[in-house]
Amino acid sequence: MVNHTNNQFLESEVFPFYAAPFELPAGRYVAPHSHEFVEFVYIVEGGGMHTYKGIEHRLHTGDAFIIEPGMEHSYRVGEHEQLLVYNVLFHPSLIFHELERLKEDSSFFDFYYVVPFMRQSVKDQPSLWLSPVEQSVFKSLLDEIVREFTVKDHGYRSMIRSKLVECFVFLSRCNRKNNESVRLASPSEKQAMEQIARFIERHLEKQLKLAEVSRLCGMSVSTFKAKFKANTGRTFLEYRNEMRIMAAKRLLVQTELKMIEIAQEVGFEDVSLFNRTFRHLTGMSPSQYRKDQL
Repeated sequence: MVNHTNNQFLESEVFPFYAAPFELPAGRYVAPHSHEFVEFVYIVEGGGMHTYKGIEHRLHTGDAFIIEPGMEHSYRVGEHEQLLVYNVLFHPSLIFHELERLKEDSSFFDFYYVVPFMRQSVKDQPSLWLSPVEQSVFKSLLDEIVREFTVKDHGYRSMIRSKLVECFVFLSRCNRKNNESVRLASPSEKQAMEQIARFIERHLEKQLKLAEVSRLCGMSVSTFKAKFKANTGRTFLEYRNEMRIMAAKRLLVQTELKMIEIAQEVGFEDVSLFNRTFRHLTGMSPSQYRKDQL
């Protein structure tokens, strides 16, 4: 396994930083590797797979995650996919003091979700999905960083440090908002259930369990089931499956992904279950639906 060193990629020992957009074309495979620096990755467009700690994770537009120094990982892009990413590489010492100050602020406790290199251990790939509006704001921040690093105008190092911290604060806020979006802070039960429904739609690929969503809402499972059905007219499972099939329909028409890839993209681990659910809700198979729409 290759271990990339700081002097191979970063500007200098004084300013250990690098940033640029990077494209992975269809069929590209990046072999397992590690590096001495932090690799921050933002998926601007496309899809693919990322292997982290021996586990393969599906990548989506809007995903943001960090690879700590010394951690082995690799990328794989399907034959009908491509990935456009922003790569921001830096040594933790670059903004260590700024992060330490943020750590002392309890409002940034979730900061550790997006800066795992400051934690003692990480059980899974820390990843955050940004909504379309958040994606636009965040890409603008990264564009500014890349522009500063490319042009290298007077004071660019100070600007990059401040913008990098701004990026992590922004991600921290997004993460907090996502985690709190389903809490019952709405003035009415109907609005609260609408928030929960939107939360489900944003996490279709996740294996969300009824108990997990109920707990996020501060309700017992029985109370949540009753309130959700009373306000949406469907059970949690029915609603989630309908949203998944709606997303699958878009992928069937707009992409050339294989059935197993579409099934995984919308949250079905078993392609046969995906086929049965699709037929149950539409009256036809996914293949027939694609054929009829093209």
